[in-house]
Amino acid sequence: MLALTRKAVLHPIPSASHVIILGRRHLSCQARSPGHRRLFGGAIALAGAGLGTVGLLSSLLTDHTIQADTDLLNSPLQPNLGPQSEITPLRNLIRAYVVYTMCSFPSLVDASPNLLNAFMGIPVVRSVTEAFVRATFFGQFVGGDTAQGSLSLLHSLRERNKGALFAYSIEVDESEATSSSSAKQKGQPVYKRCIDEMVRSIDVAAEFEDTVVGKESGTGRRTWVAIKMTALLPDAQSLIALSSHIIATRPKHHPAVPFPGCPRSSDLSILDDVAPNSRFLSDKDIAALRELYADLRRISNRAQDKGVKLIIDAEYSWYQPAIDAMQLALMREFNKIHTAPSKDDLSQPAVQPLIYGTFQAYLRRTPLHLTQSYLDAKEHDYALGVKLVRGAYHPHEVAAHEVAHQSQQGAHFKSLSISPESLPPVWQTKNETDKCYNECAKMLVGWVSDDIVASTPKARKAPSGNQHVGVLFGTHNWTSVKLILNELVERGLARPTAMTTSLETTTEGEGGDAVLRIDNDVTERVTLGQLFGMSDALTDYIARRTISNTPMVIKYVPYGALSEVMPYLSRRAVENKSVLGDGHADEERSRAGREIWKRVTRVFG
Repeated sequence: MLALTRKAVLHPIPSASHVIILGRRHLSCQARSPGHRRLFGGAIALAGAGLGTVGLLSSLLTDHTIQADTDLLNSPLQPNLGPQSEITPLRNLIRAYVVYTMCSFPSLVDASPNLLNAFMGIPVVRSVTEAFVRATFFGQFVGGDTAQGSLSLLHSLRERNKGALFAYSIEVDESEATSSSSAKQKGQPVYKRCIDEMVRSIDVAAEFEDTVVGKESGTGRRTWVAIKMTALLPDAQSLIALSSHIIATRPKHHPAVPFPGCPRSSDLSILDDVAPNSRFLSDKDIAALRELYADLRRISNRAQDKGVKLIIDAEYSWYQPAIDAMQLALMREFNKIHTAPSKDDLSQPAVQPLIYGTFQAYLRRTPLHLTQSYLDAKEHDYALGVKLVRGAYHPHEVAAHEVAHQSQQGAHFKSLSISPESLPPVWQTKNETDKCYNECAKMLVGWVSDDIVASTPKARKAPSGNQHVGVLFGTHNWTSVKLILNELVERGLARPTAMTTSLETTTEGEGGDAVLRIDNDVTERVTLGQLFGMSDALTDYIARRTISNTPMVIKYVPYGALSEVMPYLSRRAVENKSVLGDGHADEERSRAGREIWKRVTRVFG
């Protein structure tokens, strides 16, 4: 899903590159009259805006998205959008129709980053392109230019029984972050500005929740903040260096956990050494990583004070050992459970778990990694926060692993992959990923059930309210969502009522599903989420099918100034096409089209 990130090294797409080269040659070599040039420039601007932003939808699918997440065989092909659509302005429906029409062409999605970069480099065309992006993709998928400017959206979501996960979505240019110019001339590096914005977004989220549930309440707070570690230090290569060090020095697990393995408390010990010595880490890396961890603690302290949950995003596998290590250290500190605090003890966080880590079901390690993490949390008395997703980088993980394997055999290729194993870190097929996700989901619901039973007055040893596990299920997959809700019922965590959802919000031909009543002890431990601007039918289905004091579903809401967000969105386009695949963009377009047609016929019929 969208969040802070750093430019990744990816192989260029030949066809897209050729399009850009030919386009520039045509612009520079063809002589035209001023009138023709103006007309031609306008046409190029519109074409560039349309083609170059086609991929922006996919760009929202960072770690919070999934490998082939959609499931059209089990998705609703309802005759209209239902009650939710009745409050959607017509202009928003038209915008959605236009956006998803463009997203229905995979070749344009692939070409969009290079096309957008080309047209953003032409002064007159740039302004037209920016206007087009703001009116279409920005409006569809971005919450606002600032956190404060997104408040109206937060209010609108909460009125419809939905929460939000804030994600500051600025693109961080490594050359700018590591150079002596640009941001440093302004007195503050780019990555430091990102950290400060993280703190501001926590404050905005807290202030919003204070108006909704009350300042003193530690429950019912459904505005959270996402963190992307690669944007919070001068050079993301330092994280790769730390990951390489960890893989080379970490004691082996029994049973063995596939790469990138399971974190251990000793993973960060080198940062505590007076004279650290590693063939992977330079003194500059050590300094940057120490600073990063200090900044993460600063962010976590603010989140703890304000009662705002932090969701640490997962990234490419070559970053994960380092991210896992810092995530574990933060969980052990900030998710610590105090078994018997006094009334005057203010050290117990108002919100638990405070820190959530992301577990990607497309990684072969995930079942063992998740189990080991749960056991570690129980052993060391901290609450485990889990965001379960399928994963956003499957093609790149496979390609990077293949290139690394070729280089080991003597070929002259360079890869970011650091896995020492012969198999790639990800499952080979979609079915394997789906099976892993659903099995992990069942396991997590079981742990939630056990935790609630253990916290009952007869069973608990700690005061009421202590939680040992919290889960955010990030998925656009109807089968997985229904499985999770059914598991809640099977475990006695949700009670069916006599009410049913309407036919239009469920699979066509099934009839309505029973509306579920869910108590506070469950809603404080279980949440589901989708990306803002897409899969609204699924989000509405969850919101309508659950009765609870706290929203059971949240939207991942990116924000940032248009000029800052556009480079990020365009680069992410090719990386994250999974949710667009298998006709999902066509389905979203059809949903909007049906509602537009219904309103038109209502007026003229």
